[in-house]
Amino acid sequence: MDKVEEPAREGFLYQLWLERGFSSQSLRTVDGRAVEVREKGARNYDAGPDFLDALIVIGGEMLRGDIEIHPVAGDWFLHGHHRDPRYNSVVLHVVTMDCPANFRTLRQDGTLVPTLNLDAFLEMPADQLQETSLPVEEVSEEANRCQLVKKSADVIQRILEWAGDVRLAAKAQRFAERRQTDSWEQVFVEAIFEALGYSKNQVPFRNLAKNLPVATLSKYLWNDPPDLAQKKCEAYLLGAAGLLPSQSAGKAVIDPEVLDYVIEIEQYWLDFPERRKLEILKPEAWQFFRLRPQNFPTRRIAGAAVILLRFMEEGFVAALRKAIANGECQPESAGREMEKLFGVKAGGFWCKHFCFDESNLERGQRAKAELHLVGPDRAKDIVVNVAIPALLAYADETDDGRLRNLLKEIYAHYPMISENEISRAMRKQVFGTEEGGVQCVTGVRHQQGLIQLKKAICQSGPCAQCLQLSLA
Repeated sequence: MDKVEEPAREGFLYQLWLERGFSSQSLRTVDGRAVEVREKGARNYDAGPDFLDALIVIGGEMLRGDIEIHPVAGDWFLHGHHRDPRYNSVVLHVVTMDCPANFRTLRQDGTLVPTLNLDAFLEMPADQLQETSLPVEEVSEEANRCQLVKKSADVIQRILEWAGDVRLAAKAQRFAERRQTDSWEQVFVEAIFEALGYSKNQVPFRNLAKNLPVATLSKYLWNDPPDLAQKKCEAYLLGAAGLLPSQSAGKAVIDPEVLDYVIEIEQYWLDFPERRKLEILKPEAWQFFRLRPQNFPTRRIAGAAVILLRFMEEGFVAALRKAIANGECQPESAGREMEKLFGVKAGGFWCKHFCFDESNLERGQRAKAELHLVGPDRAKDIVVNVAIPALLAYADETDDGRLRNLLKEIYAHYPMISENEISRAMRKQVFGTEEGGVQCVTGVRHQQGLIQLKKAICQSGPCAQCLQLSLA
């Protein structure tokens, strides 16, 4: 075939990144470092990097961050990413075409980002592969049909339970890896902050937890009365996040109710002894665009302060174990007791406010009182994605078989949480409709199984693995 002169479309490269299985290939950066792709990240449909929150091992160093993909390496500079702080979380630059070995991807913060030339690991260059690929509309419906559709409900449920257990074990393993460099307190805090960031603010939330470690916060808050500790904790977190009004070039705060609160927390921030030692996040690192005001990072940070103070005296492991005991070690009730530790009702200033400058919000939104800073659905997500797998990693570290077995029981009996894009798509794929599988998908273990099948099997294509499980 003659060489194609035009580079592949970015959309086609996104599809390759998602659908190709790279785990069996010996990937290397253009300068020769080994690359292992643990998690490919979630597709970003807003401004910023193409895939968010990926997990990559490069030259033996584990990196969590974002992925940017370009048909031509020079597009990084052509698009101005080297001047854009939103790309300071990129840990891998994926390119195609003739990328020279001496090419360097430079972030706005001065960091060099490893570059991976995808063409070197495909059966043919991406531009040629695009030309030979069958258009989506020409693929027959039968070829796309999931092979599980033909199986009985019992068989599908058994496969989902297996996949859900694999996903839980993988999450626990990632917490065990984090534990190699941090205390359990710091591991929990970083994971909870990531969860509070949702998809758009995971990276700045994680950086906030790293820049202002829980041990530093405890040092200056543990002996304060609860109300004072709450305000000081909010001040320290908002200040380290770069979100206080004094750190913004925007309009001055005029509303008297807002001004009273701001004056107080600004003073606590100015008095914080560690203030000048911290790496302060830039205000532009945070996403407010296309977020419901209830989910603004300012409100989530206020909720995070409440959660931190709840665990400050006993620590996360002890407090969660006590919650399980309060549930009389019954799987259903133990799960509900853990949820109570992560749900946060709004109080004080945050009952009626979303941020400091609400001039751009609709009048109805500004006047609306909000019940929660961290709602029940998000609390359940934290239990499933943080508390259970992190405690499971702790149980493995301490060889606590009783705790390990109890956590697996809690997981197996935990009710369904809110559906996401992947689980809805997988329901449709496996059962024919997004509402399908009523008999099979009855709890979070099954939901997690759907996600595991999508990420570990469906994207790389070995359908035979599912079929073999159905015969086991």
